[in-house]
Amino acid sequence: MADLLVDKFQKEIPQWYVGKFIKSKLIDGAYEATDFFPELGKKGRWLRFTAAVIRNSKGAVIGAVETLEDITPAKRAEEALLKAHEELEIKVKERTHKLTKANKALKETTDHLSLVLEFLPIISYTCNADENLTITFVSNRIKEITGYTPAQFTENPTFWQEHIHPDDQKEILKELKLATHKGTYQFEYRFQAADGSYRWFSDHRRLIRPSNRSRSYMVGAWQDITEDKRVRQEGELRLQQMIQSHKLKALGEVVTGVAHEINNPVSFIANNIPLLEEMWTAVEPILASDGASHPDWGDKGISYVEVCTNMKEIIEEFKIASQRIKRVITGLKEFARVDETVQKKPVQIEEVIQGVLIIVGAQVRKTVSRIDLYIDSNLPSIQGHFQKIEQVIANLLINAHQSVTPDRKGRIIITARNIERLNAILIEIEDNGIGMKKEVLDHIFEPFFTTRRDREGTGLGLSISYGLIKEHRGIIGVTSSPDIGSRFSIYLPLDAKTQINISPAILCCDSDASYLNELKMSFVDVIDWCCGPDDTSEDVIAYLEAHPEVDIFISEIKLPAINGWELLKKIRERFPLLPVILYSSDPLAGKQEGRMAGKPDYLLKKTFSMLQLQNIISEIGRQRL
Repeated sequence: MADLLVDKFQKEIPQWYVGKFIKSKLIDGAYEATDFFPELGKKGRWLRFTAAVIRNSKGAVIGAVETLEDITPAKRAEEALLKAHEELEIKVKERTHKLTKANKALKETTDHLSLVLEFLPIISYTCNADENLTITFVSNRIKEITGYTPAQFTENPTFWQEHIHPDDQKEILKELKLATHKGTYQFEYRFQAADGSYRWFSDHRRLIRPSNRSRSYMVGAWQDITEDKRVRQEGELRLQQMIQSHKLKALGEVVTGVAHEINNPVSFIANNIPLLEEMWTAVEPILASDGASHPDWGDKGISYVEVCTNMKEIIEEFKIASQRIKRVITGLKEFARVDETVQKKPVQIEEVIQGVLIIVGAQVRKTVSRIDLYIDSNLPSIQGHFQKIEQVIANLLINAHQSVTPDRKGRIIITARNIERLNAILIEIEDNGIGMKKEVLDHIFEPFFTTRRDREGTGLGLSISYGLIKEHRGIIGVTSSPDIGSRFSIYLPLDAKTQINISPAILCCDSDASYLNELKMSFVDVIDWCCGPDDTSEDVIAYLEAHPEVDIFISEIKLPAINGWELLKKIRERFPLLPVILYSSDPLAGKQEGRMAGKPDYLLKKTFSMLQLQNIISEIGRQRL
């Protein structure tokens, strides 16, 4: 019965669908079929036929319901949507491919740029252009240079500001805030690294104002210029030494010309003085016998006796003046001459010193009551000229005795020792005379510079000594303190191959390595000594003995095994001219034992300003080498 009904319901479509039948499959009592009819309309139509079986309460088929629906618009919309979807997928794939390619190129560029930034000696960063100047990005190189991670800068807005050196912080932060308005700025300051040391940073930043009205920000770069700073300071020191050397060399060339120009006329005068004296000796008896009573003497307003007396005095003064001019010319030539052709011989410095004391000892002891000798035994000999070294030491001893005023008990200390690390002999002549001011020390070795011109000083003694020591490839230096005394140091190489190369230095002692690093960074010529429990005062004295170029001593009072006041006492006994600067963070440390050792030149409270220390050192003055 069911099969008959199915056949029955497969009937012909209405006449406007002539020639087209829709076959439907029975699906759970319902029929559905969809097909395209090209003959309907210009472009054809999509139709959907449905038929449903009607059953009674007992499940028997009693009829059917049929529908015929034109779904062309929906079908075409579906096709259009499908086509659009396919086209979109194609475009998405193409775009995705392009973006993938662009991202790959961008990543390569970014990786390359990051690699370049990591290997450049700079730290790139960005920060907000607000009051806090908050860091928003820091390159990874910051860890290599400072020991801090980038996150420490970006997570704490004030982290980098807190690590600027206290002496620089106020001024730098003020300048940084101005930079948020100026556009670009560059400055230098000290930044504390993770190990507690300070590094010099060059900070260059630029203000960025986006055109899309977003907030302004700053991009910048830090560069560690600690080594550059040190080299620059050292270069300035070497430049000053070079200027001094060239100045003396130029003076040598000038005085050579002067000496040559005046030598001939002076020689003419000097050679004719004996002839004039001989002629007067012959003429005087004749005048005495035949012309002493001549009436013309009265007419000329002069007597025979006056003529004879004055003529002898004038001739004698001519002699004295010409001899003095000759000595000046000889001194000029000695200053300018470096005679490498004369054969040098082994010279024992102890013999030279003993010989000088025999020659000038009596003269020196007129103002000096005590001459102390500290000469190392078995001093090696040097290659040089005995008489020339003798001349230098004699000149320095005479200068020392002349600097001692009658109101003080004069003392001269002469030391001679072998400085093995320099391969040289060091001779020191120290007095407790009136000393010299910084202005005098600046010109001490220049020809004709003297503070005793009213006592017939020519100003050539020290300049000649300078030239003679240079002739021996040595160095002569001086340190002095007004009202305390002066010390001249002579470095003579043991052989012709040795080149003595030293410069003034500052010895700094502390148990705080980071503070020593800060001192070393602020001064190019610092020798830092991180004191431990095994270091003693005797070790410091021994170091000063071996390093005579040290001209300033700076130390913490409270060291692990050294009491600063006891050390001061020992330094004053052995090196009375060495300036000593003591400091401590403990207010009581500067008062406890000050009386037992006297006073240091300066007593500072830690932490002190490096600018303050620079001013103190400038006021003290440095050793001239």
